[in-house]
Amino acid sequence: MEQQTPSPATFWSLSGLLRDIPVPEKYRPGLLKKQIDTVSSMVFVLLFANLLNLAVVLQSFRQSEAGSLLAIWGFCIIFITGLAALRHIRIRRASIHGRLAQAHVDAMSRAALIIGLFWAAAPLLVMRLADVQAQMVLAIVLTGMMFAGSFLLSRLPGAALSLMTPIGVGLGLSMLLQEGAAYQLLTVLIAVYLGVLFFAVRWSHRLFVEQHLSEAAVQDQTQVIGLLLRDFGQSTSDWLWQTNADGLLEEIPLVFDTGCEPAGFMRTGALLSSMFEPCEGRKELEAALRRLEGFQDIVLKVEDGAGEMCWVSLTGKPIFEGHEFRGFRGVAADITKSKQIEDRMARMAHYDSLTGLPNRVSMQVHLEKVMRRPHAPDKVRALLWLDLDNFKWVNDTLGHPAGDELLRQVSLRLSSMAGTADMVARPGGDEFAMIVERPAGGALEEFFGQLTEAMRAPYDIWGSTAHCSASFGVRVFDAYTSDPCEVLKHADLALYDAKRTGKAQWCMFTQKMEASARARVQVEAELERAIDNDELRVFFQPLVDARSHSIVGVESLLRWRHPVRGLVFPDEFIGLAEDYGLITRMGEWVIRAALAQAARLPDHVNVAVNISPLQFHSATLMATIVNALAANNIAPSRLELEITESVLMTDTEFTLRRLHQIKDLGVRISLDDFGTGYSSLSYLRAFPFDKIKIDQSFVKDIDSCPESRAIAVATLTLARSLGMRCTAEGVETLYQADFLRDHGCDELQGFFISRAQPLDNLAHLVEVRPADDLPRAVVAMPEVSSDANVLAFTSEKRA
Repeated sequence: MEQQTPSPATFWSLSGLLRDIPVPEKYRPGLLKKQIDTVSSMVFVLLFANLLNLAVVLQSFRQSEAGSLLAIWGFCIIFITGLAALRHIRIRRASIHGRLAQAHVDAMSRAALIIGLFWAAAPLLVMRLADVQAQMVLAIVLTGMMFAGSFLLSRLPGAALSLMTPIGVGLGLSMLLQEGAAYQLLTVLIAVYLGVLFFAVRWSHRLFVEQHLSEAAVQDQTQVIGLLLRDFGQSTSDWLWQTNADGLLEEIPLVFDTGCEPAGFMRTGALLSSMFEPCEGRKELEAALRRLEGFQDIVLKVEDGAGEMCWVSLTGKPIFEGHEFRGFRGVAADITKSKQIEDRMARMAHYDSLTGLPNRVSMQVHLEKVMRRPHAPDKVRALLWLDLDNFKWVNDTLGHPAGDELLRQVSLRLSSMAGTADMVARPGGDEFAMIVERPAGGALEEFFGQLTEAMRAPYDIWGSTAHCSASFGVRVFDAYTSDPCEVLKHADLALYDAKRTGKAQWCMFTQKMEASARARVQVEAELERAIDNDELRVFFQPLVDARSHSIVGVESLLRWRHPVRGLVFPDEFIGLAEDYGLITRMGEWVIRAALAQAARLPDHVNVAVNISPLQFHSATLMATIVNALAANNIAPSRLELEITESVLMTDTEFTLRRLHQIKDLGVRISLDDFGTGYSSLSYLRAFPFDKIKIDQSFVKDIDSCPESRAIAVATLTLARSLGMRCTAEGVETLYQADFLRDHGCDELQGFFISRAQPLDNLAHLVEVRPADDLPRAVVAMPEVSSDANVLAFTSEKRA
């Protein structure tokens, strides 16, 4: 608890003068004892002076009219003085502490007040009856008692004020009652004296308390330092050292049991700086010793007596006696364990804990250093960014521990392929990076081929064989590119191109890739705007009955009416929409737009909509279908959703549940591009499809390829056996149409019938109502977001 220092304004207020200075509770008993001891040594002086002053007054007023009254007054003072002396003698023989000490202080203040009141009565009794000489004597005595009492009792401000205040008031009133201007001036002077004495007592007491608190704080610090030194000597792992003016170890006052034994290297008479290994810390130490400056926590490496290397933290300061330098003194600490922990943490910050390879941070630092080196004309340097092709398969089939083991084996394989000047790093996940340097003239491309073949070799993962090739992008350093971030971006673009064109191959960066990347970014931004600016269009390609050639349905196909590039086909932007997460919004827009147009077609004409894998797993798909059907008053059986096998390859349980939800709505489901996957037959058995569509790659070669005809016939036979309808895509010739019809194909689609066109352009093939003739009574239903609402809507439609 800190001492509270009163503000200057407090000293000039009466309440501030009378209020005691706050003292922390733990220091209060000591302060009381010191106050009592200080005042007690002067009590007899005060009592003797009191009796001496009494004798002077009685002698001066012996012949006055108030002599008898003063005699009674003097007897009372002698009696009170005697009682005070006896009580003081009794108290000095007793042990005073706690409440008794405070009671004694209060008793002394009361005694001082009683004596002050009796002395204050004296001038009021005799001042008017005495001559000028007697008045002067009385005034001098009383004034002296005020000053002497305030000085001797200042350690007890309550007692000092109790003595001098009544005396000053009594003397001032007696002067005020006299006639004459001189007495009035003396009254003012006495009031000034009294105020000065108030301030002097308060100030003296404040200094006394501050001195006591300072001494107590020093004593506490001394005790704490003593405890710390005792604890230091018993349990610390540090040790003290001292040198003479020449820097030679003079003595080792304390040597303790530490991991790095100081006695093994700190030898009396040895030069302090010479005991440590050459390093930056030693240079800093020698500079401080040379400049006679203090130093703190200099880290030094030293060999202890057992021949082990350890680390020491050294702190010291110069010793001066007057102006003469005597040497250095300080403390040394063994920080070997903390330095080892620091080194491990530094390694963890710069190296991958799984493979031991440098991580992304270290790789970028090394890349910056390599790029700052002058470009050698006979050398070629490059950054390789590798990605494992089948790492997810290993994790999913063999487990994550096997995946970790694979990453370790990949790191060993890459390190074995690296040269002495090369660097192999693992930035994260299943990505690796290499910074390589090879002689110019084709050695670099040769190394790429060797690395590709080496990465194709299978891995033995705890008895299981894993095939995990690698694709990598290459960015060759040049003299013009100095930004490491740009080099990393270029290598990543090259890797993207290598993964896009196939697996287990490498691709070198070209400026065309960067232009393509910028174009993709631009297309992404334009796609965002296309949805908001109503630039998307739905075209329709008819599906006709294979026998009657009448239109039984249309497939909705998305087009983008670009304000500059004109009509853009899906193969130019659908992939980007899937990459950037826009495909779900676009797919929902297509469902709403296709069903809005379907309301213009006859009721027997169905509408097919393609569903992407991302859209199929969207949480809003069911609500979008229900709302679009209701808003346009379309029977669910007229809507046909086309999905590809890629939709079925992940999360089979969820996919099956979602397919049954769609079927429960009354919507039909067809398997698009049948025959291009590797497990189509198992899908036909597991999922509730209404139709399969023969991929156009089998239809276009029916004219000339017996194998394509055989596949088409087999697919038609399979669909008929399973009770499913079958549609052939890509029909372009009469022979294809007749062949498919003769072998049981139900529907035909392709350029032989019509290209995909806006709905109004198909009016010559099917009746298309004008948009203005659509009924306005049907409004969109509220958003449907739960399976319960979907099922309720399904029951309502069927009823």
